[in-house]
Amino acid sequence: MLIATLKKSHGVKAFLIWLGLICAVDAQADYRYRVSTGSDLKKLTVELCFEGQAPEKLVAESLDASVALIGAWHESGERINLSGFIPTGSVPVGACIHYQVDISRGVQRHDMTGPKVYRSIGATAVSNGLWFWRPEVIPKSRRVFVEFKLPADYSLSTSWNLTETDGVLEVPATPFDWPSWIVLGRFFKKEVIANGTQFDISILDGSPTPDAEALASWIDKEVAHVQSAIGEIPFSNVQVFIFPNARARQPVPIAYVTRGGNPTLHLMINQRRKMQEFLDDWTVTHELSHLFLPFISPDDAWLYEGLASYYQYVVRSREGLLSSEKAWSNLIYGFHRGTREAEARGLTLLEATQKMYQGEPFMQVYWGGAAMMLIADVQLRKRSNGAWSLDRVIREFNLCCMDRTRAWTALEVLSSFDELCGYSLFVPLMDRYANTNEFPDLANTFQLLGMVVEQADVTLLDDADQQSLRNKIMLRPSL
Repeated sequence: MLIATLKKSHGVKAFLIWLGLICAVDAQADYRYRVSTGSDLKKLTVELCFEGQAPEKLVAESLDASVALIGAWHESGERINLSGFIPTGSVPVGACIHYQVDISRGVQRHDMTGPKVYRSIGATAVSNGLWFWRPEVIPKSRRVFVEFKLPADYSLSTSWNLTETDGVLEVPATPFDWPSWIVLGRFFKKEVIANGTQFDISILDGSPTPDAEALASWIDKEVAHVQSAIGEIPFSNVQVFIFPNARARQPVPIAYVTRGGNPTLHLMINQRRKMQEFLDDWTVTHELSHLFLPFISPDDAWLYEGLASYYQYVVRSREGLLSSEKAWSNLIYGFHRGTREAEARGLTLLEATQKMYQGEPFMQVYWGGAAMMLIADVQLRKRSNGAWSLDRVIREFNLCCMDRTRAWTALEVLSSFDELCGYSLFVPLMDRYANTNEFPDLANTFQLLGMVVEQADVTLLDDADQQSLRNKIMLRPSL
């Protein structure tokens, strides 16, 4: 991953440097991009050179990429006629093309999955899906390299990988339709390394100017909490984008993770909120918890959102950021909301997951999945006399099995979980509840935990064995 300041070169010197980069990179690479922009960050100019035969066409991840595309040209200067893609079948062997993309605004004409451009004071964040036109299929034997040529003192942040050649990035092997982002311009950047994982934090400017050092320290602390409570995050690099000027009462009203290249945490913040509000917020805990699972099909969002919803309170209890009593109360309240929604709507969990993407309520999805994680965690601890837990299953899965270059289904992940722990537990839970509108039955789990639950209220009993089981979940484990 790269967060580096790229200096401006001039004339013959620039040409020689570029020629040297081309010669230095693996000669087997077939696709090489050279990307430049002006100081106003309003458009990207891209040169794409093919070693060998060019593909039939170039495509982009975003449906609005064709709207942002200004034009494409052959080396001769002849314009290429566009038709929702860039046709390149007639490009001579070993030749290059040029194209330009408008990044001055966030286009949302066809692609309604969210803005693809964020502009701030001195910097722009842009989805690679808006500008990165690439072959529809890239054989595994082929490699893709990108060099950015930026104005003096401008920086670049990206989830793509550094190569041994300075300033040249290699696009990782994750699917090209997985979203990824770059940030260009002048912005705060800081590198944090925790248990072997490098976190590249990029914070854009806003009005008022955010306290970037305090925000970076906040991320550092959140990472430490999650890794202490669950285990090492199974990625060598994680990118963190923080965008200010969100309008909301909470400090982090919007947050999500993308998986193109290395994982990226996107945090839309209201920098006007007090720093203590950020420290008390569970959002980053939730998002970091996603990283303990591979990319899972959105059809099975109940699994990855459920696991993160479960851990958002478990982690914070283990780290002393809230009391275990408050953590249990928060979980019970979430289960209560999920139960009410499931009863009112009459949708199966899988149907509710699909509706969620259409803007409908999501409590059944998040908290139905979290309820299954609690049931599984308690059952594992009881059956194994404490030898196994949800924490251990996740850690073992990440050591042996997690392929980060493809999408998984819930069935694949949970089958691996069952195989690892030696119990038929996770898949039967999914089979029972995924295709029903019945919220997971927690009665037996509450009894084992010594909890009396009425609606959203919980009373914790003093039985020693039950209290011990509760503490093993909500207090920091010995890793």
